[in-house]
Amino acid sequence: MTTRRGWVSSPNERGTMDIIWSCVSTLFICLWSMLHLNVPSKKDSFWTIVWRKARWLLLGILAPEVPMLFACGQWASAKRSVNDMRKLGFSDAEWSLEHAWYADSGGFELQPLEGEPLPITARQVWYLLENGFISLPSISKKEIWDKSNADKVTKFLAYFQTAWLVTQTVGRAIQHLAITPLELASIALALTSLTTLGFWMHKPLDVGTATTLHTDRSIRDILEHAGEIFLADFTNTPLDFIEPRIYVSRKCGSALLNWILHRGLQTRPIERIPDDRDPQLYNIYQRITLGIATASFASIHLAGWNFGFDTTWEMWLWRSNCLIMWGLLATFGTTEVIICCRDNFQSMGMDTLGGYKLRWPACLWFVIPGGLYVMARACLIFEVLFSMRSLPQEAFVEVQWSAMLPHI
Repeated sequence: MTTRRGWVSSPNERGTMDIIWSCVSTLFICLWSMLHLNVPSKKDSFWTIVWRKARWLLLGILAPEVPMLFACGQWASAKRSVNDMRKLGFSDAEWSLEHAWYADSGGFELQPLEGEPLPITARQVWYLLENGFISLPSISKKEIWDKSNADKVTKFLAYFQTAWLVTQTVGRAIQHLAITPLELASIALALTSLTTLGFWMHKPLDVGTATTLHTDRSIRDILEHAGEIFLADFTNTPLDFIEPRIYVSRKCGSALLNWILHRGLQTRPIERIPDDRDPQLYNIYQRITLGIATASFASIHLAGWNFGFDTTWEMWLWRSNCLIMWGLLATFGTTEVIICCRDNFQSMGMDTLGGYKLRWPACLWFVIPGGLYVMARACLIFEVLFSMRSLPQEAFVEVQWSAMLPHI
């Protein structure tokens, strides 16, 4: 006679692949939904766009604070654009935060009377409007979102998956079960990525083509009106005088710029708005938000101070690198806050204190700590991966959720 059984509980264990899959799937969803790059050039091939995204995804893993800082700076630029347009008398329906994001991401291109179209930023749109060179773009907020490929379901899954990973980790801590370095690092990365996504929430995603704004004036007419007549003396476009030196890659010396141009990563004049806009934060509240997110990223790693590593050297390597990373972020974060407040948030990130980050030998105060941070971050990533070869037995025990619920 066949033996039959009712409900059978699953085993109270999880495998190594379960741990890896939970963390990797969370990171992939968070990083993918986070990434809001600018409008590509008409000449960009499919693989050019793919490799650009891959580079930013890799940066989001190795140094998640960098995309967060760029997103924060772009948000500040969009806010300034809205305020400038309000002074010109335009309402929210005519120029909203979405319009500003759309402009700064390369959503508008200027077609002069002669020559090729040029991508223009929100600040350049404001200048051209104020001086009567163009009319207000007639695109509505709804039309901008129609051009956007933002997927609300994916963003919801990113928040849900991160919340589930955090809940699992908290449950393990309550029941004194081992937490793996991979889980801890994944939470830190996911929370930072979601903060970046918060800044980019109003930015249209994966817009394929720009909106063309026509003018009956030539570029020379616009330059002569501003007192600028040197058509060849520019870095990005002939309209640089409206908003000069706003991209990090264009500030870091001629050698880097020549390498970028030689590799075809950018052109001169540019055919798309670069994604590395040098951050000029908006106010102290934005800086505080950025500081809390950055401090949380470093502090979450410090929560693994007493992890049961397989060897003593792994334990001390983890502790020392966490302290280095936390100390450097705290020191430079505090310094940047003081400098920004002193300058009343009028300076871009690379231009603070007279642009010391770009001057030799003053730049060593920035380069050496930056190099130490990169090495500490690389060591932590190595330890996260290396630790998976040998985990405590308790790391494979599932959380007993029933034991945490009130019952009689």
